[in-house]
Amino acid sequence: MRHRATIGYRRVLGLLAVVSLIGAGLVGVGGAAAGTPVVAGLTITPSTIAVGASAGLVATATNTTGAPVNVSLGVNLPNGVSVSAVSGTGGCTPRRLTRLIYCGAIGVPSGASAAIEFRVTPTAAGSYAFQSYARVMYSSTNSTASRTLTAQ
Repeated sequence: MRHRATIGYRRVLGLLAVVSLIGAGLVGVGGAAAGTPVVAGLTITPSTIAVGASAGLVATATNTTGAPVNVSLGVNLPNGVSVSAVSGTGGCTPRRLTRLIYCGAIGVPSGASAAIEFRVTPTAAGSYAFQSYARVMYSSTNSTASRTLTAQ
């Protein structure tokens, strides 16, 4: 009997700990509300440039829920561009892999955004497709945004 009481007590403590982490926004909850809880955005300025010139890109993850959430944000990079001046805002500290710049931001407030900003310089004439993703951290449901840079 005493053993069952100890197990029950531990289960209650465990559930309370998980609930408090979720409430604090430290653990994401899969299958969040209807609609997209985090929305991706992507801008390229200017969208047409000369070969050798650079354009600015800004990828955002905007919290559309009524509470703070932890977000993941990334930008897939096409071949043929060099990247410079990478920075982040809203709690985002970008990391760079070969063809991906990404970050995670903890506790992004309702209505606020985390962002990755950087510059790209195409090495040849052509069209360069960029895609960003944003999601609640540890979720597999992405919001995506796509834009094209043209180098002449």
